[in-house]
Parts: sequence; C-alpha cells; structure tokens
Amino acid sequence: MDKAVGKLVKVGKVLAVAAAVSVISRAIIQRLYKLHKIHCHRGQGIRPVKPIVQRSFTADELQEYDGVRKSDVYVSVKGVVYEVAPQFYGPGQPYHIYAGREISRCLAKSDLTGDEINKDWRPGSTEEELQQLEGWVKKFESRYPVVGWFIWD
Repeated sequence: MDKAVGKLVKVGKVLAVAAAVSVISRAIIQRLYKLHKIHCHRGQGIRPVKPIVQRSFTADELQEYDGVRKSDVYVSVKGVVYEVAPQFYGPGQPYHIYAGREISRCLAKSDLTGDEINKDWRPGSTEEELQQLEGWVKKFESRYPVVGWFIWD
C-alpha cells in the first residue's frame, strides 16, 4: 500500500510540474505573439511598403527594371509583372539574366541561358512544360507583389 501511495505522489508531482510548464509556456507564447503584433503594426517589416500602382510594360520599359538602371527588379510571368527579390534577381545574383524580362518560356523550358527571354510561352510548348510553368506561376503569385502587366509587341 505504501508503494502505491509513493507512486501516486510521484505521478502527482510530475503532473504538477507538467501543468506549471504548460502555463509558463502559454504565457511566453502569448507575450511573443503580442510583441509580434505590436511590431507588425508599427510598419517595421522587411521594408516599408508603399502603395503599388499597377501599369502596363512593354519589353523596353520592363527592361529598365533590372536592378541596374532602376533599383527595383521586375520580371513578367505569363504577362503578369512582379516585383521580385533582388537577392535572387539583382545584379550578380543567380537569376539576374531574367531581370527586367518576360521569362515564361524560360521557366517552362528550364532555360537558364536567356535564349527564351521575351518569347511567347504558348507556341511550341509541351503539356509538361506548360504544367511546369503553372507551378512557377503559383510560386510567383504567393511570393511577389504584382506591379503590372506585360504588353506583347
């Protein structure tokens, strides 16, 4: 009987410690969430967001947004122009060849040479390439703001 009581006391202590840890953890999480909300409402994100005025871009106009001529970096995917991350598309970065261009055909065909830049993605694309392009479209839609649309010459 004494052993059973001893085990119950130990279990009770473990449960009490677990409950205390749970309460403290919840309080910490709530405090962190509050701090996060305060921080976000001050507008102190990655960078201040200014209103985006959407407009049309010809190939020549879009080319200005290559991170060199203008500091913002834009690319067009299926005719939608996105402001993209300079750490990927800016000068000296892995995808800079795409900066300031319509790149749908490049994405569909996995072209890193730039041979397919500013070409319509529809003619000559296989079903597999079009599916690959749709995957890229979803990535761009979820990651980058839309700044306009591309006008084909």
